[in-house]
Amino acid sequence: MENIRKTKDWIEMALEDLDCAIAGSAEERYPASVFHAQQCTEKLLKAVLYFFGIIHEKTHFPSDVLAEDILNNPEMTLELQLDKEQIELILKMINNASSLEKQRSMPRYGWETRDRIIKPSEIYDESKAKEIMDRAIETLDAVYAFFISLNMVELEGVLEEMERCLKR
Repeated sequence: MENIRKTKDWIEMALEDLDCAIAGSAEERYPASVFHAQQCTEKLLKAVLYFFGIIHEKTHFPSDVLAEDILNNPEMTLELQLDKEQIELILKMINNASSLEKQRSMPRYGWETRDRIIKPSEIYDESKAKEIMDRAIETLDAVYAFFISLNMVELEGVLEEMERCLKR
């Protein structure tokens, strides 16, 4: 059920993306900030999937996998012995991530209309970037709380890193 090393790896990569999102925002590179916030969220959910041993081919929509393979599968939910609080945290992860997964390509390629391509810099401003980064941080908080609830000594170091990120 558990793949601790890869769970840690996904979390560490997610935290690197969060650092890039924060730096991008500080430098007023809002499309880059949005892209890295989305990547952070995607990697956090992949950490949860790997922890549960749910390893799919590459996906850019891990919230769908988490919902389908765990929450919409009563047998799996029972097998994993998830309590109400843990299920609520997973729901929070899914809700935040599903909205950010839609930001997958627009921060890089813009939005093509019949007449032109609307550049990412025209789509994302400080307010939009902050909204998306806040969702990434909410996802980080939910993933952190979820893993804390499991009392996993093996994740102690990465949980400390997550906590430091949440306190900034």
